[in-house]
Amino acid sequence: MTPAEVEFLQRLAGDKPAWRKNDGVAARMGALHGLGSVRGSRVHYAAGDHARAGDMLRNRGFEQTALAGAYTRDAAPGGFSEKHGALPVMHEMVAVVPIGIHTDIVAPPDGFVSMAWSEAIQLSYEVLLVCENLQPLFLLRHYLWLGEFIKNRPTLALFRGTVEIFGTEAPAKLVAADNRPTLAFFDFDPKGLSMAASLPRREALCMPPWPELEAVTRQKRRENLYLQSVHTSRAHLDKVDDPEIATAWLRLKVLTMGLNQESFPR
Repeated sequence: MTPAEVEFLQRLAGDKPAWRKNDGVAARMGALHGLGSVRGSRVHYAAGDHARAGDMLRNRGFEQTALAGAYTRDAAPGGFSEKHGALPVMHEMVAVVPIGIHTDIVAPPDGFVSMAWSEAIQLSYEVLLVCENLQPLFLLRHYLWLGEFIKNRPTLALFRGTVEIFGTEAPAKLVAADNRPTLAFFDFDPKGLSMAASLPRREALCMPPWPELEAVTRQKRRENLYLQSVHTSRAHLDKVDDPEIATAWLRLKVLTMGLNQESFPR
C-alpha cells in the first residue's frame, strides 16, 4: 500500500468525511476495495466505509490517524517508511566555524562543524559572521581582510543555508534568537546586498578593500551576477540609507557586474 493510500485511509477513518473529490487515489481505492460510491465528481462515504478504512489500517499495522505536522525519522508512524513525509535529517542543524572561541568544538582546516542551532547559539562568541555560501565558510582563514571586521573577537561563522543542503530555517532561527552583533559576508551582487541589508543587528558589511574588489570584479566580468537579481533587489536597495550598503549599491550600479564570494581577493 502506498503512502498516499495509507493517508487516504487515515483521513477516511479519522475525519469521517461524507464525501471527497473523485481524484486518483479515491477512484483507485473505490475500484480496488469498494470504498464509497461515485456520484458525479464526488465519492460519497457511509459509516461502513469509515469503519472499513479503520479495519484496513489496523490489519496492515498502520496508525489509525495521520501524524499532525511534520515528524522526524525516528518518530515515523507504524507501517511507514521513515523517509516518507519526515523532516530532513539536518532540519535543525547549522554549519558553523568557531573562530577564537574557547570550546572543545574545533573545525578542521578548510572545513566546518555541524550542530543543532540551539547548541550553536550557546557558544561563547561575541559576534556572529553570517556567510552566504558554503565554500567560503571553508575558506575563511584565507580571507585575511576579514580580520578588520572580526577585530580579534570570538566569532561564530554561520552558513545561512540553501535549499540544497543545510536549509535556511535553522540558521534563521539562530539569528532571530540571538542578540549579539552580526557581520554580513555575502556576494557582491544585488541579491547579496539586499540580504545583507536585511540582516538584523548588522555591525558591518564584510567586503575586501575597494581597490582590490573593483579590480577582481572587472577581471571576472560576472555581468550575469548583476543582471539576474537587479530587478528584484533594486526597489529594496534604493530605499536603504545605511552608508555601507548604499555605497556598495552605487558601485554595483556603476560596474553593472557582480562578484561571487568564492572569487573575493584573499
